[in-house]
Amino acid sequence: MRRDYADLYALCRHDPEADAYLHTLPEDIQSRLSGRMKQINTLSDLRSHAARLMGRQDYP
Repeated sequence: MRRDYADLYALCRHDPEADAYLHTLPEDIQSRLSGRMKQINTLSDLRSHAARLMGRQDYP
């Protein structure tokens, strides 16, 4: 079941998989994602935003 959270911080606080994924990303990408925190409400959102920031259309 897909669960939406208020923002990136709530997502990472409640979803260990999202938190672990975020911490595998380069620090500059993590920082840029923080600037978009209100737009990231699911693990899928997190992965797609990270992929776009890294210049990839596909993501794991």
